[in-house]
Amino acid sequence: MGNLLKRLLSKLLTSELDKRKEILRAKLQAQINTTSSSWVKTRNQLYIDLLEIASETMVNKMEKEILK
Repeated sequence: MGNLLKRLLSKLLTSELDKRKEILRAKLQAQINTTSSSWVKTRNQLYIDLLEIASETMVNKMEKEILK
């Protein structure tokens, strides 16, 4: 029973993290689409690429920087 609970909790946390990543990804992509700055486009694309492997700690830091 404990193992099942751990798997369900892990799935729930992963799902929530994926939702947060998608919100960040959408905001970054919107900035890419609307800016003429090469720097912003490059930086945001790097952030998007990092989101693929980002842990919760990394996502927290990105949210503080991007959603301020």
